Amino acid sequence: MNDYSSPLYDEHRYVITKLRKKREWDWITYYGKSDEVGLQRKLEMLQEDDIIPEDLDAKLWLKIVKFSREAEERKLTIEETIESNRIMSRNHDNDLSTPHYESSSWQLYKQSLIDQKWSQESIAELERTTVDILKKLRLDTRKEGPVKGLAIGHVQSGKTANMAAVMAMAADWGWNVFIVLSGVIDNLREQTETRLIRDLKHSGTLSWERLRQLSFKKSSSHKVSELLLGEESRERYLNVCLKNKTRLNDLIKWLKDDGNKLKQMRILIIDDEADQGGINTNDIKDDLKERTEINKAIVNLAEIQAEDGSKPLAMNYISYTATPYANFLNEATPKSLYPRDFIATLKPAKEYFGAKQIFGLEKSEEFRGLKIVREILKEENELIKAVHKGEKEYLPESFKNAIYWFLVATSVMRYRKYKKPISMLVHTSQKQEHHNKVAKLVEDFFHMKDKEEVISNCREVYEEEIKNFTKEDFELDFEGYPQDVKDYPPFEKIEGELKRLISEFSHISVIEETKKLQYHEGVHLCVDNCANNGITEDSKHVRLAYPDLEQANYPSPAPAFIIIGGSTLSRGLTIEGLVSTYFLRTTKQADTLLQMGRFFGYRKGYEMLPRIWMTKDTQKKFRFLATLEEEMRDDLKTYMFEGMGASEYGPKIKCSPKVSWIQVTAKNRMQGVIKTDLDFSGTSIQTTVFENVAQVHKGNIEITEEFFKLLGQAEETRNSRGLCWKDVAFDVIAEKFLLKFNFNDKNREFAQIETFCEWYKENEEKAGFTGWNVVLSGNGKLDNQATKMIWKVAGRKVGLVNRSRRGEYPHELINIGVLRTPLDLYADMSKETYDSLPVEYKPSKKEKQKNEDEAKKSVVYEIRKKAGLGKTPQLLIYRINKDSTPANVQDEKVAPQNKRHDLKAEEDLIGVSLFIPGHKSGRNLATKLTIILQNPLEASNEEVEGGE
Repeated sequence: MNDYSSPLYDEHRYVITKLRKKREWDWITYYGKSDEVGLQRKLEMLQEDDIIPEDLDAKLWLKIVKFSREAEERKLTIEETIESNRIMSRNHDNDLSTPHYESSSWQLYKQSLIDQKWSQESIAELERTTVDILKKLRLDTRKEGPVKGLAIGHVQSGKTANMAAVMAMAADWGWNVFIVLSGVIDNLREQTETRLIRDLKHSGTLSWERLRQLSFKKSSSHKVSELLLGEESRERYLNVCLKNKTRLNDLIKWLKDDGNKLKQMRILIIDDEADQGGINTNDIKDDLKERTEINKAIVNLAEIQAEDGSKPLAMNYISYTATPYANFLNEATPKSLYPRDFIATLKPAKEYFGAKQIFGLEKSEEFRGLKIVREILKEENELIKAVHKGEKEYLPESFKNAIYWFLVATSVMRYRKYKKPISMLVHTSQKQEHHNKVAKLVEDFFHMKDKEEVISNCREVYEEEIKNFTKEDFELDFEGYPQDVKDYPPFEKIEGELKRLISEFSHISVIEETKKLQYHEGVHLCVDNCANNGITEDSKHVRLAYPDLEQANYPSPAPAFIIIGGSTLSRGLTIEGLVSTYFLRTTKQADTLLQMGRFFGYRKGYEMLPRIWMTKDTQKKFRFLATLEEEMRDDLKTYMFEGMGASEYGPKIKCSPKVSWIQVTAKNRMQGVIKTDLDFSGTSIQTTVFENVAQVHKGNIEITEEFFKLLGQAEETRNSRGLCWKDVAFDVIAEKFLLKFNFNDKNREFAQIETFCEWYKENEEKAGFTGWNVVLSGNGKLDNQATKMIWKVAGRKVGLVNRSRRGEYPHELINIGVLRTPLDLYADMSKETYDSLPVEYKPSKKEKQKNEDEAKKSVVYEIRKKAGLGKTPQLLIYRINKDSTPANVQDEKVAPQNKRHDLKAEEDLIGVSLFIPGHKSGRNLATKLTIILQNPLEASNEEVEGGE
């Protein structure tokens, strides 16, 4: 048998490896041809052009492709293996699969995505996720009851595309009635309906019909008895229903009007933005208390039964949301909407601008955030409040800069012949009167400003912005962006477009005779709230209305909009071509704040142009919530990898010690959780903030040294850089170290160390935790005479570690950003144990090269479990040299918050890391503790009047 890894086949493998960077294996197998004959012809053509070796025929090609493909699959890291898990469920898969015939709904939808320039990778991911969900649905639910599942996406990440994909595949397999529950605002419902029917209605084997006017009249084609629902029928019906009690109850009444038809229905309900409108906010503990009207109607829809006892042939309910906290935390009774059957995670395309890409993650060097966020100063925030009250009548400088940037960004896009609408979003309040006051000042700004002054100010802002955020910055901070991005053109190139843009400013005009909307070359002002429905007396359309790209007289150049609004713009509605956002709304609820982020999404073709103006405090909140969201998804993947059921996951999110200063959702939307419950299982934390007080750190060094003396003889760590004590009792760790140690309150999780110790003692046996492993991590080899800065511990010489100060300097607090390195989390493994791990369970080369803690908790847990440490907690300790300096020369372009400085500590610092194994039994480890959690951040002062 030939060894295809041999140097004899280096050139052959190189050809395939090069092709693999661009193509999927299925395409590579026959080089894009249909069979071996076509492959051979293709290879012969390439040989004629001296592109491939002469002896590389079809048979050898197929063997080397098979070898290379298997080698790649063997090299999958544990992280990639965990990432490939998309669904949590104990339910058996059905035998449904991807429809392959060309005229199927799925294949036609897939082709439309190709036509829209979706990448092959994105389409493949969408297909995999869709099939995973499809396999959890049931074609007959009459005995077991409706299937209830949840799909978790990201804000503005393409959930509608996944919904359409699931509907298309389900339609191919026999589902015939599709009900989409879409928001609480009708213009969002219309947007969803238009999008879905456009995506699904193609000339294929199935015929899609929109059910808009449900009727009981005998003559109506939309009477339920007129629907064609037989097994051989090619008809598929779509109803997009507002989450309104009247419309929902009318829909239920309509479906029940003909029991025989109901029995023929295979219904798929898609609950879009499922955490909005449909959550039961009435007291769930009061058995006599009715459900809230909308929640009751959705439950009744999912559990529908006609008066004669008829039920649908199949009922499947899937809720979609990017912020699932209320869905997890509210109630989990059999008749509720809790996703008892499955939870799926939707992976956005690599081009997605999400919270972690824009704002970064806490304690992360990989996701530091893009330099596109600009600060609204406290005094400017106060000025906007005064504008809302009618006390001031001028705009802050930051607001003017946001407008100038919108003008130049629009000019850049028009210069590049961008066709779609381009927008600026102003979101300062939910009150309509506030919208009007801000709109008037924006109008005055355009009408009062001299055109030459506008151009001059635009030039100044443009030159400043392109200096502050460069193409190099983008490529550095948006790791893995799959396409090349366009750099900024010189200002002179866009000046002509800018002059044309500022030539006109008004609301959208309406042609009186036809009532059609008319767009001009300038800027359109839209005030999007319910007070502006309809057309004004002077024939103006004030609400947001983008032109239809398909219409014959679509405007050119790309139409430009400044949109001012509140609630209608805070969820669901897509703001096209968003390049400038002035954002002053805030809330203490995580789900609400994330949903306000219209600046999340895809920015293909104008990646360098988006800018966001907000207060520093709101930036911190988004960064924290990005971290919280990432951790939730990381936890989900661990449970998926473990093969747990959806009903076992709920308690794990109910009790997070991370959320002590912001509610994940409103109180009446998380009634299934007790406010004071905490669960520390799966905790992975480290100290990163220190006060610069010598006495405090001398005391901590003394406490640590006394603790080490109690532990006795130590082993060398695997890499011989540190010491390890195994199977240490928690009582010793708690009483002699954790409860004595002086942690800075800014280390949020360590601020409640007493609570943690109490929790651990109560749950240690229940969780099956073993004794602890304690690791002292050092720099350089133990007892190395060349190491100057050492710490004598347990008769050995351990090198002090080097950590630099991060962020603004000077500052009274020392923030090191990250304490531990990924490999330290495996330092308590013996060399034999580590070497015996399968290659896919070892940290990748890329991970080893990282100098900060980017190891995902789910990955660490699986590696430790494979090494026999799945139930072993770890305490990591470092002594940080007070004279530490940055390891690398600082780039002048690095943002101030990410710059590194000399540590300049008054005394050596003791850093502490805790890693607690996750608890996988499905039992709730929350302990009721009546404790007031300390607020690590100042309460927000930026709640603009008219906020939540």
